Amino acid sequence: MGYYIQSVAPRGKDGVIDIVAYVDPLGAQTPRIKVQVKHKPDTATGAADAKHAASGGDKFIRLIDGDEFIDMWQEYYDKMSDEDKNMLPLKRIAFLGNNE
Repeated sequence: MGYYIQSVAPRGKDGVIDIVAYVDPLGAQTPRIKVQVKHKPDTATGAADAKHAASGGDKFIRLIDGDEFIDMWQEYYDKMSDEDKNMLPLKRIAFLGNNE
């Protein structure tokens, strides 16, 4: 998406920032983006709790769900490094169309 990634936390115990990204290579300009990822296949993260936490602070927090994440992944996939693509590889499928 054009951001510079400072760090990506390894999988493990929750409660830490998973990704830190900047708009410039030095991290001097805003916005500075901090990402926390939730993946709990056996239990749902409460949408109301997440919305309350996101709106309760003095910082802007944007929540995205799995569908929006996939849409963004597809949109920016061609711009990603091969290493990043390997985290969630996509395979293009073409369909025959008509000339209408």
